[in-house]
Amino acid sequence: MPNDVLRDSFYRALERFPILAGYLRSEGTGKTTVVVDRNDLNMPEYLESTSNVLFSELQDAKFHHSSWPNGLSTTGPITVASANGRIKLMNVHVVRLKDNTGVVIFVSMPHYVVDGTGFFSFVELWGKLCTVERTLDTVLMQQTDELEFVFDRDLISRSLPTERKPLGTETVNVYTGFSPLAEWLAWLSPNTRGNVLSKAKFSSNVVSHTFRVPQQSLESLRKKVCVHVDDLELKVDATHVLAALISKMVAQAHKKCEQNDQSAGMISTLVGWVSRAVFGAETSQSLNLLADVRHGLNIADQGYMGNGLIPHNTQCSLSVLETPTDAETLAAATCIVSKIYSNADGPLVASFIDMLLARPSCFTRPMVYLARHPKSLVITNETGFKLYKADFGDGLPEWVCTIPSFVANFIGFLPSPPNSSDIVVNITLKEPVMKHIVNNEFWRDLATIVY
Repeated sequence: MPNDVLRDSFYRALERFPILAGYLRSEGTGKTTVVVDRNDLNMPEYLESTSNVLFSELQDAKFHHSSWPNGLSTTGPITVASANGRIKLMNVHVVRLKDNTGVVIFVSMPHYVVDGTGFFSFVELWGKLCTVERTLDTVLMQQTDELEFVFDRDLISRSLPTERKPLGTETVNVYTGFSPLAEWLAWLSPNTRGNVLSKAKFSSNVVSHTFRVPQQSLESLRKKVCVHVDDLELKVDATHVLAALISKMVAQAHKKCEQNDQSAGMISTLVGWVSRAVFGAETSQSLNLLADVRHGLNIADQGYMGNGLIPHNTQCSLSVLETPTDAETLAAATCIVSKIYSNADGPLVASFIDMLLARPSCFTRPMVYLARHPKSLVITNETGFKLYKADFGDGLPEWVCTIPSFVANFIGFLPSPPNSSDIVVNITLKEPVMKHIVNNEFWRDLATIVY
């Protein structure tokens, strides 16, 4: 995998993704536009370096981020301006490991321009073009030439149905509720907003763990859960069961933390009382699941590369989630998750987009809402993305993962490397809550910790 070939094929792939050479322009109403100007390109950052780390050392550490080469991640979790004062829409860092034992490629693109579909489609294209340049494979060259990538959001507008479906009460409350802080953040320029958010202490007392869940064990659990699902027409996916299980575990863990606080002394009890007096006692968990509009609008085969993810919010009663976990109680939580996904059709997508167009500044409200509701969860399912499709001519990657998360209550489902059908689960929580997760007997019987 020569550096010059990697670099050359990168810029050839960029020709097919011109939006990544654009810049952000704030409209002043909470709306941000991506502008591609051939006379004023905002070229991605592309860096190359070498490391004293051997590939075998990464393998021994199971690719834990503490083993990564120093300086691998050239951006953080918050999108901020680069040295030239502009936000780069892509950052790449190619690190060649010691004795040429391997290569680590860091790629970052903000959600302003793409979601997982666009992100991994670019990396896959880059790999194919690199392979073509190394092997002169004419068949693969023709296949890449025939690929179509669409960046115009008008595709979504044109695909919206005429029917509308009412949004859930929780979604409406999150996106339209009164929040001066969220409104202020939305009206800031992307540069200023990034600077403000980068100084917030989101990562205080936050820990992340990565687990493996065997597909066979999860499918067995799904079948046990389905026995207790009364709605026979409801589609219950294995990842729905997994999301429901984590939702229950987190609720149970928070309850144990509160019980520990109450027994810890008068000060902790007083702090909890004041918090409930100011914000109100939480009786439910806000569950936020991300769904892809491509499926709801039947455009998954049309090559749309922009950000097509929209969140669906619902309130799950803590009285349901805090019950001891077995197949029956897990079924009740799973039905909530499955109904969210089954409801994410074209009319619901259309109603959501109508809401965004009517109030462009509402996109910062979920962030503020989650910060005020510590029992909330955001769950992303990336098992369908092409994480392990990028072959640069030397085979598929050994390991693909995200950078360590910076904020609590985020859960991510990822696929395993090609030789396994397991689901990789990244869980990021406050440390006291995480302690109860790793000791949860139901979870320990299902999942194994990677790191």
